[in-house]
Amino acid sequence: MLSTYHTHSLFCDGKLMPEDYILAAISKGFTAIGISSHAPVCFETDWTMKPEKMDEYLYSVLALKEKYRGKLQIYAGLETDYYPGCRDYRKYPGLDYTIGSVHFIHHQQSNQYMALDGTPDEFIKTRDIVFDGEVRCLIEKYYTLLIEMVQNQTPDILGHLDIIKKNNKGNRFFNEFEPWYREAVEQALDVIQKQNVIVEINTGGISRGYTTELYPSDWILAAMRQRDIPVMLNSDAHHPDTIDVYYPQAREKLKSAGYTQQRILLDNSWQNVPL
Repeated sequence: MLSTYHTHSLFCDGKLMPEDYILAAISKGFTAIGISSHAPVCFETDWTMKPEKMDEYLYSVLALKEKYRGKLQIYAGLETDYYPGCRDYRKYPGLDYTIGSVHFIHHQQSNQYMALDGTPDEFIKTRDIVFDGEVRCLIEKYYTLLIEMVQNQTPDILGHLDIIKKNNKGNRFFNEFEPWYREAVEQALDVIQKQNVIVEINTGGISRGYTTELYPSDWILAAMRQRDIPVMLNSDAHHPDTIDVYYPQAREKLKSAGYTQQRILLDNSWQNVPL
């Protein structure tokens, strides 16, 4: 059963309109798709949806649900950011689900919202300005924010759990197998397990050329399986052509970790389906 609930269109930083993703999904034999724009934030960016576009966005997805009824199940989602002062969109009218993510750190002294998963130069800038060059402090803060999000604004789906490794090719900034890093991840997993949040297996880092690995890493998948944390396979597609990139390989990794099913939104309810 093919599906993805993490897609980005021209309403934010994607390349085409939602209908283009839907047509691609139909052509590839998908059962369901979720359209999930980056939610508006309270500061200026060039890649999140503008607040004045929210109603148009949701209306367009609703119209597409009707247009393609019987051909593809379509759901209206939103990838929401967690930061001090963020809006809680979980009960926004017309939404079917939220993906909770952490992309920013707030620098109190300058009142700036700085990138955690931008370019390498942006990562270095955040590390040096906010954390005085201490990458461990940056990463531990990321996982602390992730835990706060799961506890305080529990999303349906947790987005790209370890996206903090995006710029870490060749262990440029840190080593995932250092005890302090593993401890930070496992503390987050304990909270995720308690809140019963679905963790997405995200192939977007691979399709966009940022990483050669899934989010999350294999060892994290194994730790999730030990805790029986539910998973969902998502593409984080920013173009219709990438809605199923690396899916066969991702399924094999999930099976190797011991997973036999994923949890998806189907027939308007969350349910487990075989991998």
